[in-house]
Amino acid sequence: MTTEPKVPAGNQFVLQARDVAVHYSGFRAVKNIDLDVPRNQITALIGPSGSGKSTLLRCFNRMNDLVTGSAVSGEVMFNGSNIYDSAVDPTEVRSRIGMVFQKPNPFPKSIFANVAFGLKINGFQGDLQEGVERSLKAAALWDEVKDRLHDGAQKLSGGQQQRLCIARALAVEPEVILMDEPASALDPVS
Repeated sequence: MTTEPKVPAGNQFVLQARDVAVHYSGFRAVKNIDLDVPRNQITALIGPSGSGKSTLLRCFNRMNDLVTGSAVSGEVMFNGSNIYDSAVDPTEVRSRIGMVFQKPNPFPKSIFANVAFGLKINGFQGDLQEGVERSLKAAALWDEVKDRLHDGAQKLSGGQQQRLCIARALAVEPEVILMDEPASALDPVS
């Protein structure tokens, strides 16, 4: 987004969907969704497999834009501004609305570089080492990787890779984090 959105006083919703529909190459995956997501709360979408939960989540940070043949209609409001407005930069939306996917998707870089990546591209001015450490601690991964931060992220177990992806999302301190079954790759203790 090019400017900070004007949030109406007392606006209790961080995200709102109005008559949202999603088509993939003509197939309607989601239709007529109206949803209000309260600010500063955890909200869960529950439904059977294939019901469009992941598709709807991807609407909230414009990830569907990256899917060939997809079309989204309706309005998705973030802090009172329609993120599908032509003046809105999807990259800015994704930096303010983070996403953790069901399957771990670490970058083919070191553990450190995975977490530092978002900080760097968003112009982080603080201590990069501290930012990475803070994020890895928040994702309960620091103690397991602190002595091998420069090893490749692909060397981590599946559960560790997922926690790395969570740390990567947390690092840039987005206003919203969308999580698509983030615990499916984690063991019960994690």
